[in-house]
Amino acid sequence: MNIIKSILFNLHFYILTLFLIVIMFPVLFLPFQLTKLTAKIWSLILLSGMKVWLGLNVKIIGSYNKKKPYIFAVKHQSAWETVLCTGLFDMPSIVLKKELIYLPIIGLYFLKGRAIPIVRSNSIEALKRIVKLAKVNLNKGSSILIFPQGTRVPINKTTKDYPYQPGIYFLYSQCNIPVIPVAHNAGIFWPKNSFLKYPNKHKSKNVTLEIMKEIPPGLNKKDFMTKLEKIIEDKTNNLIKDEMHG
Repeated sequence: MNIIKSILFNLHFYILTLFLIVIMFPVLFLPFQLTKLTAKIWSLILLSGMKVWLGLNVKIIGSYNKKKPYIFAVKHQSAWETVLCTGLFDMPSIVLKKELIYLPIIGLYFLKGRAIPIVRSNSIEALKRIVKLAKVNLNKGSSILIFPQGTRVPINKTTKDYPYQPGIYFLYSQCNIPVIPVAHNAGIFWPKNSFLKYPNKHKSKNVTLEIMKEIPPGLNKKDFMTKLEKIIEDKTNNLIKDEMHG
């Protein structure tokens, strides 16, 4: 049954995404506000597919001041959070791997959305480039979204397998704005690199995302990294445990 549900969900999501890319192509040459609209529609495509084919809803816990810029530090488990957060956080400037920029057409949407392409390197030059682009986009009114571990992490793996990367601290210290930790449990139904989806593993039929209290600027590297990791990992583990084991 999961195979049929997964096929229908994937057809829904990818076909409608392709349709959106084509029909909204003129947005690439129009004001940025229309890019935000495209991002919200993309999120709705995801949500509707989850509801119709997988019987899943999305539960959002917490909020933030939409009039202020932030760095959103989001737990990365699948493609789900990338799609949802573009709409949820009003088209933030996403730090993503450089290869995605070269995808046909969709790479242009990422660039129009003020994405920050990076080479997966912790060199000073790479980090400085991230900060430079982040400051430019912050000045344009965009928040920043980054995945602190730098890649998708299976729900059965820990920070020993996928440690938090220093890029998040470099952004935090140089941009001097609050960081909002974001945890979720989407990796239960949408595992890393999996065509199959597993909605039955969500006992409540909700995929939960929690926006947590901001971390103000000013902490040193050790204190910040320790605090951020503990907040995100503890909450993520609790959300997964509550959903899978009750």
